[in-house]
Amino acid sequence: MQCLHGFSDRGLSVPSGRFNEPGRFGRMFPELRSLTNFDPVELGKVDGAMDGGNPGPDDTSQNNPRIKAGYTFLGQFIDHDLTLDTTSQLEQQVDVTATINFRTPAFELDSVYGLGPAVQPHLYDRDKPFRLLLSPDGNDLPRNSQGTALIGDPRNDENAIIAQLHLIWLKFHNQVFEKEFSSMPVGRERFEATQKLVRWHYQWLVVNEFLPRICGSKLVINTVGCPRFEFKNHAFMPVEFSVAAYRFGHSQTRPGYLLARPSGPNGRPRAAALFPDDPTIPNSVGDLRGFRPIPPELRIEWNTFFGPSAQSSKLVDTKLSRVMLRLPDGVVPPGTPDKSRSLATRNLQRGIDMRLPAGQHVACHLRIPRRLSEKEIWTTNGAKVGSGLAPLWFYILREGEVRANGRRLAGVGATIVARTFIACLLADKASYLWQDPEWTPTLGKNGRFTASDLVNYALNLSGANEIESEDISKLEGDD
Repeated sequence: MQCLHGFSDRGLSVPSGRFNEPGRFGRMFPELRSLTNFDPVELGKVDGAMDGGNPGPDDTSQNNPRIKAGYTFLGQFIDHDLTLDTTSQLEQQVDVTATINFRTPAFELDSVYGLGPAVQPHLYDRDKPFRLLLSPDGNDLPRNSQGTALIGDPRNDENAIIAQLHLIWLKFHNQVFEKEFSSMPVGRERFEATQKLVRWHYQWLVVNEFLPRICGSKLVINTVGCPRFEFKNHAFMPVEFSVAAYRFGHSQTRPGYLLARPSGPNGRPRAAALFPDDPTIPNSVGDLRGFRPIPPELRIEWNTFFGPSAQSSKLVDTKLSRVMLRLPDGVVPPGTPDKSRSLATRNLQRGIDMRLPAGQHVACHLRIPRRLSEKEIWTTNGAKVGSGLAPLWFYILREGEVRANGRRLAGVGATIVARTFIACLLADKASYLWQDPEWTPTLGKNGRFTASDLVNYALNLSGANEIESEDISKLEGDD
């Protein structure tokens, strides 16, 4: 059974004491008491306080102009890169608590490169050595005879949008290999030079484009200059990040997406629902569920996801699209009860299972200057929807809604995400931030590298077909 990202974490037995050795997962705030006395079903149900309905394409009331739709899926791609587990099945069986033998969380594009051409040759083109394999027509991920994607992380095929974003990264590597190192003979040295340049551009994009967009430029600059959270021994994934703060993207997810604009005066836009209204029906060209070859009807024109004129993501708030509260078969097992199909309920329950602290306690611990009041946390559209201590995930979403008008994370959420990202990069001695923090990209424009630049370079777009980059310094609701 394939799972929506974030459901199948290893390491559910997370050390809770400050003196325990962390493993694949650990705690950023081991001193704080867990919040356990909370019922997630009532808050996360359909027609409950977190039900945002399914606004249509013409409904702009939930649009987030700061974060375009593509960044929701770039965030998902980044999550998979940080949490890719390459330990063998035997190791997983022996190491049931995942306290040792885990892969260090790092921005290395392991989901793209896997274990490399020598160990995983099926990810690479046999006829074009050291290039990543594509589908025969170049419009899809490489797949076996049963339609299963041949990629470093199968989660990057869980919907048609992230599958095509993964394809962009495959093409980006191939273009860099062909263009930037053409004077070098084909071989491992050229591959490693390509891989380093690709990884550094990816890391720069994360630090200087993605992270400021979701956390605010000032906070990111301060975090890079003065990290307040660093791994003492080896890197681990903080559960406060993976189970709460970084799940803000679930609130940004739209019920459906524009895939292509009209072509010609009589053309019609192409769009698709993320999930079907009936969660029990099989895959169709009308929805974006993955783990199958991408139909032509679901192919993306990337100017609808990145650039100034792209569609927006939803706001960062406590409202999830209703389709996310009725997860379909294929995302959850067939026969799952309705109350267990809610992603909100599942996230809240995961926070209880992982013994996360309350949002108010984390805010106090971090000395957030403008902490949410009881009324701000628990009042929605003038109605009281709860009381007392709040689950960390819910608190973080409310923070974005109240303190940043839904444009980005704020306070606790922004702090946890920024500190985790920077800590992971500083723990990686091969990262640009460790080796050469003043390095600037060479494959974008004006010393920058945006998501638009990524797509333009990967697809060799220029002139009228080129996707314009946004000026991040002019984004609404920055600091």
